[in-house]
Amino acid sequence: MSISSDERRRQEYRSRLNRAIDYIQNHYDEELSLTRLAEIACFSKFHFHRLFLFLVGETVSDFVRRIRLEKSLHKLVLDKGKSITEIAIECGFSSSQNFAKIFKTQYGVTPSFIKATYDFENTATTMMKNLVSNDERKAQQAVAIDNHFQTGYESHIDESLHKQTDAEVKIVDAPDFRVAYIRNHGPYNKEALLPSFTKLHQWAEPKQLIEKGSIVLGAIWSKPDVTPEDKMIFDTCITVPKSINADKWVNIQMLPGGKFAVYHCEIESNGEIEAWIHLVLNWLISSGYQPDDRPLYQIYYNDLETHPLKHQILDLYLPIKPLYE
Repeated sequence: MSISSDERRRQEYRSRLNRAIDYIQNHYDEELSLTRLAEIACFSKFHFHRLFLFLVGETVSDFVRRIRLEKSLHKLVLDKGKSITEIAIECGFSSSQNFAKIFKTQYGVTPSFIKATYDFENTATTMMKNLVSNDERKAQQAVAIDNHFQTGYESHIDESLHKQTDAEVKIVDAPDFRVAYIRNHGPYNKEALLPSFTKLHQWAEPKQLIEKGSIVLGAIWSKPDVTPEDKMIFDTCITVPKSINADKWVNIQMLPGGKFAVYHCEIESNGEIEAWIHLVLNWLISSGYQPDDRPLYQIYYNDLETHPLKHQILDLYLPIKPLYE
């Protein structure tokens, strides 16, 4: 795997910035000063801020604010037992007033509107009683807010609703995953992600990681109905032992384990979206569980390019917690 000096420098910069991004995603509820994040990335504050903007496409403060807002949106919809003030503090905002102002500027509606209007528990109960039409059901599942969140997945939802087949799911308590990863910023599709899988395989092959039982997985950090497509984060990963360290090709991180709903499936190329929707509509709604805010995982068992039908065989890992706590 030869590399030019310019590309080596870019890889080094990305590797350092990824350490800061990892820290933000796992500590968004804490004070995240520019000084602290620059130290984690081993840059001066000036160079860290400049390189972050150049390589990530937004300022450090904008990135931190967006991650906190996305986390808060999830909690407003699902954590009905918590007040807006509690959610604001849990997501790193200084006060509920400051949170409400920033939230409305970003999404065009207030946190109280989201909390009052969108309720996973009520939606699940209503859908189970079959009291809504398919169009209303799609609207609830998309959680579209005043046209600010548009999933663009209506055809996938239609397809899953028409099939209405059970999703065979098992509940597991997974350990944390220690992984080497290559980070992707952009859309979640085969064309955008395949280069990182190829590069990760080239890195892992000489180390015989696949032969030794390492797991290849994708970590989905962003929600396509909320995060702009060019800012979505997907980590292409392989589990590694403690003897493997970060280098110029990969970073190392610990992905959180916990309770997951696992759906084993075989899909056509770029069929992940429909598979996830199928899992939500045909299992989650009636399961007694709700989504947790940990990242989603996709664990891969084959190379779709070598499959005779170009199919991907994988497990979808949906983080869950009890609906009634």
